[in-house]
Amino acid sequence: MQIYPIRPGFSVGESFDLAVQPGTRFSLAIYAQRHDENLISAAGVALHPGGAVSAELRNGKYVFTAPGRVAPARHDADWNWPTVTIKPNTPSLDSGAYVVIAYEVGANGEPLTELGKRAAAHKPIFAGPPDSDSMALVIARPRKPSAAIAYIVPVNTYHAYNSTGGGCYYGDPIHRTQPRTQVTLRRPGGGLGAQLGEPADPYDPCSPRQQFTHWDAKFIRWLHAEGIACDFYTDLDLHHGTELKLEDYRCMLSVGHHEYWSQEMRDYVSRFIAQGGNLAIFSGNTCYRPIDYADDYTSMIRLAEQWPDHDESNLIGLSYGYGGGKYGVWKRLRGGWIRRDREAIGFTVRQAEHWVFSGTSLRDGQTFGAKDRLVGYEVDGVPPVSNGFVTLADTVRLEGWDIGGAGAMGVYQPHADGGLVFNGGTTDWARVLIDPNAQSRVVVDQITRNVVRRFIGLPPHCIAREDTVLIEAMTPPIEPDEALPDSAAV
Repeated sequence: MQIYPIRPGFSVGESFDLAVQPGTRFSLAIYAQRHDENLISAAGVALHPGGAVSAELRNGKYVFTAPGRVAPARHDADWNWPTVTIKPNTPSLDSGAYVVIAYEVGANGEPLTELGKRAAAHKPIFAGPPDSDSMALVIARPRKPSAAIAYIVPVNTYHAYNSTGGGCYYGDPIHRTQPRTQVTLRRPGGGLGAQLGEPADPYDPCSPRQQFTHWDAKFIRWLHAEGIACDFYTDLDLHHGTELKLEDYRCMLSVGHHEYWSQEMRDYVSRFIAQGGNLAIFSGNTCYRPIDYADDYTSMIRLAEQWPDHDESNLIGLSYGYGGGKYGVWKRLRGGWIRRDREAIGFTVRQAEHWVFSGTSLRDGQTFGAKDRLVGYEVDGVPPVSNGFVTLADTVRLEGWDIGGAGAMGVYQPHADGGLVFNGGTTDWARVLIDPNAQSRVVVDQITRNVVRRFIGLPPHCIAREDTVLIEAMTPPIEPDEALPDSAAV
């Protein structure tokens, strides 16, 4: 069965509304993303009055019944499924990423599916297909700031690629839907359980792209392993600027594929950086496409192909418009998506003495991440006219890729005396960061640690690891006359 939240986020200690598939009898469980790959059981549910869904206790668990029957629904209009108002049944709940799992039950509340049996027994669950079709991502905001980092979960991206209901921002060749300019946020698929036309990722086939499990879950696992606390919010919180007060934080985090921004989001982040806040971007194709909200913030409109002249680079230093992407080729008669592999391209170091590379042992001219395909599937590049971005590492020209520019990573200070931006410039950063078999994991891990700790005021910290090769010496050191200038203050 399918479900979706009426709003993508809620405040800790409060209830939220969940829309559920009509004509179903089910129970609910709330799981959390922590340090493991699997979700862990976080709470049952406490029922609040209201909503069209009826509930009764059976053997100590709520059994819910949703009225009606499923009718055709559109990609751009509220599905108006019956709702139930619930709250995590626990005395304490941290800000974080949570997953509501719905599982169908019999008349006495007994689970009818394997997913339901695992949830009823509070066993760990992996949020991948087909189980993710019965899940909804919900983000718990803090009641008041409790960490130095505000983590923005890119719900906009999840819906932009979700063709459930007949369309998304792009043509879906698998389900034969056409590109649309408006999508509703009130339908299944806002992070989990989407209908997607994307090719399977050859470097992470366990989870589809444009899903929470593929991007953010990995980085959240790293944060928990490092013991670094975050407060969690959504794009809509960033747009409103009411529940989220960026000025209360030292750093904002963008991870994975944080592509779709409103002007309000841009303006808010720009003010935050100008006032001394830091922005850490471990994402690719970041802030590339302008959107706005409609219908009382229940739907999202794509305004244009990109900002004029890729001017998001004025905010974050880089733009996808100067980088490139490698997706694969669609051939219906040849089994769908083919040629999904990418060339072995990594980042070549240009300023090894910079603090970003502390503890990595990297040298100028050395390349890391190539064997792991760290670069791509979308990667951002430097504008042709200098904007002050300090390139710490870059790629060869991405011949044959969409755009066909060159990727880069580095630091940027868009406002004099303001905060810093670190931009990793690739969608696949989190994948390599958490992959125990990735050859460049130690390097990616240390760079991430350097950036996050510095941006929140923690002292440097290097963890030596023996289970991974530290450096790929893919290229010889560059000659002195090829060296780039020092990075000065940034």
